[in-house]
Amino acid sequence: MTRVRPHLLALCVLSWLLGVAQARPFEDNRAQRVADAITEMDLAHAEQLLSESAEDSPVFGYERARLAVYSGACDRALAILSSPVLSETREGSQLSELAKSCARATAAGLVVEDAQRGIWLRLQDDEDRVLAPFLFDVAAQARDAISKEIGVDLPRPLRIDLVRDLFSLSAVSGLPLDAAETTGTLAVARWGRVTMLSPRAMTQGYPWQDTLAHEITHLLVTRATRDFAPLWLQEGLAKRFETRWREPRPFDQASWADAQARAAARGGRSVGIDKLGPSIAMLPTPEAAGTAFAEVTSFVHFFIEQNGEAGLRLLLGDLRGNGVAGADAALRSVTGYQLADWNRRWQTQLVAGNDAPLTDEKFAPPAPRSARDLARRARLAEILMGAARPASAAVELAPMLEAAPHSARLRAELARALFASHDDSGVGKVLGARTEIDNLYGPWFGLHGRVSKAQGDFTAADSDFTLGLAATPLSEDVACEGFSVQTDAVGDKPSLPERPAWRDLCEATRRLPRD
Repeated sequence: MTRVRPHLLALCVLSWLLGVAQARPFEDNRAQRVADAITEMDLAHAEQLLSESAEDSPVFGYERARLAVYSGACDRALAILSSPVLSETREGSQLSELAKSCARATAAGLVVEDAQRGIWLRLQDDEDRVLAPFLFDVAAQARDAISKEIGVDLPRPLRIDLVRDLFSLSAVSGLPLDAAETTGTLAVARWGRVTMLSPRAMTQGYPWQDTLAHEITHLLVTRATRDFAPLWLQEGLAKRFETRWREPRPFDQASWADAQARAAARGGRSVGIDKLGPSIAMLPTPEAAGTAFAEVTSFVHFFIEQNGEAGLRLLLGDLRGNGVAGADAALRSVTGYQLADWNRRWQTQLVAGNDAPLTDEKFAPPAPRSARDLARRARLAEILMGAARPASAAVELAPMLEAAPHSARLRAELARALFASHDDSGVGKVLGARTEIDNLYGPWFGLHGRVSKAQGDFTAADSDFTLGLAATPLSEDVACEGFSVQTDAVGDKPSLPERPAWRDLCEATRRLPRD
């Protein structure tokens, strides 16, 4: 699978996304009202409008099928679209193919709901049920926080599909598989819901919380503009809001977008906010996608800086009311300038800005010779841990800290070996502080939380566990709050968290097959 750089690819897709939603096979005012209600995800209103119409025309049949897709009932949509009157049209045929692949991928799906907070979650894999409480928390917090900033709410329930692999992501969303593989797509906001890869799909996890918030932003912007927001606005706002729903975290990079967009502009690698094509996910390389995300994020930040949040809301309102006239008309109405004018102003300021390093120099990778030695020692330590010889593993790992003192992974592996050796006294020093590590590595935070909790600092421990959950929820060090089968002596019963949701997550994580 394509390796994803989390701060660049929040991994979403939108774009072409709801393009089908605006394709109308027939012109009909009543059907248009139904279509608009569906696009805005007001499915209850769409259902009411359809029930009030006894007409059984192709246009209403198409909208009934589209409503079924938005509701997650792909099998029902497929049945409706089996009518030759619909299946022989271009739009009906396209929707039928999507409904067919979606119905197959979700045939055995398990639906769990948080009725109080209005969230509907369909799991392709029953083993992901333990993630539901955490998904519900993030989805509710992100939806409510971003709704306030954008000035529009989502009808309940918010629908989320959690799938096991990219094949299923493609089948449920309609995103071409090759595009998802090329750019490392993790989630898609389409058909009125979020379709997202399970964190178990990636060995090292991924920033699933910010990814979910990113996709929820797409749904909100689609609703606010009736899906007339141009791609640069959709993606720029999604990147802007994917982290604003929560408190700042270690390794958040406030100026990453400007720095990367400026480097691309000066190096002749700019994609261009007006040259994104149908979707960022369909750009030719991960590097191009990363540059595009940086550019739209930087541009939208510049636009809001110049026009304020009020200007953004006016733009969203203009797009909703007169989106058929195009984004340029809305921009001119709100600001007096068209996209080309804003693009020139942004680029002028961007290129004139000061260079800033994208990463701290102290976190630079070790020299090649050291890297080879690190890899050899790490593999030997892994073998020794598997052979229940943690003390020997610690001996191999300890010298590596001199070559890579800021490696969160190395520090975590050494701490784990010390715990397993029952040599806890030096674990705190080995782990170090957050300022001494190079990335948001889940197991480090799980183990650090264990140390904090043992010292009686429960606030710091909870913060550590929460950050670990955001990175790799299915790591045993995270889910089990720093304890693992390896870190306990043979015959001891591994510790379990006290909180029920965490206990379930821990037990499920320990059932996962390990290499």
